[in-house]
Amino acid sequence: MVDQARAELPDECCGLLAGRVEGGIGRVLMRYPLVNAARAPTRFLSDAHSMFAADRDMRERQLDILAVYHSHPVSDPIPSRTDLENNYSSEVMNLIISLKSAEPVIRAWWLTETDVREAEYDVVKEAGG
Repeated sequence: MVDQARAELPDECCGLLAGRVEGGIGRVLMRYPLVNAARAPTRFLSDAHSMFAADRDMRERQLDILAVYHSHPVSDPIPSRTDLENNYSSEVMNLIISLKSAEPVIRAWWLTETDVREAEYDVVKEAGG
């Protein structure tokens, strides 16, 4: 995700994390980088063709969308008003990658049109991965 965010500067990047929920815990199995059709440094819009391809692959693999991610090239990893208004789903975690500093910062959020709640997540490297 960070590599994609850096590669798409000065624009925001966007993508999906998909996997399965097992025992109440979401396990990411695939990352789907999407094309930012907005091509803007302060907004993202998932391109319909890349979204369709990701959706088709997720259905074939029987995966669910667990998180939507996007970058903030020059601001903190805090949801903007636009992020709230264009939120994909209140049941899907949102990850925001800030490239404001030399070291990227990633924070996770649960969003609705009117509420923001920081989400908890862990990155676990599996054996052999």
